[in-house]
Amino acid sequence: MIRSSSTSSKKKCVKMILYIITPLLILSTLVAVNHLKSNSEVVSKSQNEAIWFVLQLTKEYSEFIYQLQNYQFGKSNHNEMMIQYEILWSRYNTIIDNSMIIHLDHFNGALDKINSHFEMLQLQEPRLLNLPSTHETQALLQRFRADYEELIVFLNYKFRLASGDLEERIRAISEVETVIRYLLLTTLLMGALMAYLLLRESQSHHALAMKDSLTGINNRLWLNQKLRDLEQTNTSFHFYLIDLDGFKRINDTMGHHAGDELLVEVARRLSKLRCKHYCAARMGGDEFAVIELCQPTGNNNSCITEQLTEIFSKPAMFAGSFHSISASIGVSQFPKEAKSVSQVLKQADFAMYEVKQQGKDGLLHYRTLSSLPDNQRVIS
Repeated sequence: MIRSSSTSSKKKCVKMILYIITPLLILSTLVAVNHLKSNSEVVSKSQNEAIWFVLQLTKEYSEFIYQLQNYQFGKSNHNEMMIQYEILWSRYNTIIDNSMIIHLDHFNGALDKINSHFEMLQLQEPRLLNLPSTHETQALLQRFRADYEELIVFLNYKFRLASGDLEERIRAISEVETVIRYLLLTTLLMGALMAYLLLRESQSHHALAMKDSLTGINNRLWLNQKLRDLEQTNTSFHFYLIDLDGFKRINDTMGHHAGDELLVEVARRLSKLRCKHYCAARMGGDEFAVIELCQPTGNNNSCITEQLTEIFSKPAMFAGSFHSISASIGVSQFPKEAKSVSQVLKQADFAMYEVKQQGKDGLLHYRTLSSLPDNQRVIS
């Protein structure tokens, strides 16, 4: 009993752990999937947005250098060059100050670097304005070309997928995907384990429902199912209906505890009959039943009739001492004598009642004979 209680406690503990872990795994999987989705969107939007603004910035910067070079060679005037400068200036300003460009924040140091180039551009603005009088075009042109090349190198590294901050995010996405796979696999395993435990628990409950709680042998529910199965397969069997003699007197004089001890002892003895093809059950109260399957060879001789008589001839221990016991046993056979389960039960009950009438403590076999009325019996 202690071992059974310990096993039951362990099963409850395992189920409780599964009930806690499984929802956590599902929640973790959902969080990981949401994180994966978020990172994927960041990479996609960041890459697309960054590429567009970088292209626009570098295009305007290249155009500005081209206009400054044309101005140097007299192919454009100062106003045309300054207009391109204003366009480049506005492109920088749009990237740095536009609140709609949120994904550039995901590139560490990108905005700071672009802002430093913008500040350099603004510092050169007075020199650009004074070009008509100073003619420092070559120096400015070299300065802007160097700045442009440095900016191009930085942007190419920062915003390409193969390196920079996006590479870290892509690596993070790959790691999250791996985590999700493991979470899903673990969740499936946990679900399978829960299903297995629930199945085992259901089978255990079913088995318990078929067992007598006091004696541990099969109960009336199991017996009825067994008889129906044997009837459907037309299997030949002997049915023994056993009623303990004087059981009410034992309960009344020695107490129900003594009666329970006797029932447990009888169940134990019935469970140890020397026969391969039999099963025992408690029908309720002080009534027991034994089903003995007939041999396929057609031999209808019983191997437990004498054993049943013997086990009730031996004293039993209850109420602290040994007491003599006896039983009235009625026997019927299917399908030789009884053609249905209800007839089996009626015939066995009828034979058992006849034993009671004849003084108890005996075994009678019911046989119907076509030449005799229904209320007459032949006793074997």
